Amino acid sequence: MIKLDKKYLQPLDYLFIFRPTLFFPIWIITLSGYEASKLFSTQQGSWWTLDFNWNIVFNFFLITLACGSSFILNQIKDIKTDKENKKLFLISENYISAELASKIAYISIIISLIGLFIQDLSLGLLLSGVIAIWGYVYNFPPFEWKNKPILGVISNLIVGIFLFLTGWKMFSPINILAFVRFIPYFFGWGAIAILTTIPDFEGDKKNQKQTIAVLFGITQTIWISFIMVIIAFISGYLLEDPYITNPVLLSIPLFIITVIKPKNIWVLRTIRYSLLFIALFLCVGYPYFFVVIIINYYLSRFYYINRFDLDYPSFHIE
Repeated sequence: MIKLDKKYLQPLDYLFIFRPTLFFPIWIITLSGYEASKLFSTQQGSWWTLDFNWNIVFNFFLITLACGSSFILNQIKDIKTDKENKKLFLISENYISAELASKIAYISIIISLIGLFIQDLSLGLLLSGVIAIWGYVYNFPPFEWKNKPILGVISNLIVGIFLFLTGWKMFSPINILAFVRFIPYFFGWGAIAILTTIPDFEGDKKNQKQTIAVLFGITQTIWISFIMVIIAFISGYLLEDPYITNPVLLSIPLFIITVIKPKNIWVLRTIRYSLLFIALFLCVGYPYFFVVIIINYYLSRFYYINRFDLDYPSFHIE
């Protein structure tokens, strides 16, 4: 890989405080909602769709900007634990001050909300819900749901619903069937969300953060996640939704191995490859999505390797 002096990458710090590596699940669940709406409305899924809709692209940009801003607020609130877990250096190690990061987050939130409210009241309200939960309720008093095991997972599931419905609304009006169609995604998203509490188990326990992994223990948390992914498969199969059923079926062996070998290495593999499988199935319908994923992935690798000597993101897990 091309090597650059770290000083040349400093301007990219202002992009990576938004945590682009977390954009993947946002895009996946939103595009899944869009495709589920199309599948329900037309009775036909997408296959290698090359039509380029600038309005949809713009909406995805605004959604990404809002979610990234919520991730900035999370980092500001988690400076102490991020230092303990030795991750997310940009704000915790003062590469960018918390004050400046906060200004960037709030300006970005305002821009994203204005952009969607101008287009459609429902889209603006859904994005407001995402920001309210992930930006405020999840991080700050009196709520701080991230420190409450059940509520922490529920907050991610609620955001998942909002993102799915946002994608659905971009194709057709929201109706009761939108919530029915979300059921397998609810359990699939929840299974992964629960697993993500395990890698930070030691740091969270030391700082007395009551995540679901800290409360129930690693083994029980993995079992809960496994049961949820099985429900995701069954419900997706009954609803005849290939965009969730097929990738979940590919992921189940990873969940089984993680149950048998409850180690961080398998937890991380299960999280990353499960998301990858869903993304690849969506890429079959929307090949431009594959281009966006590739750009994000390799730009992130280039940045983290050159800026912090980190081999991240990576599907090679040791």
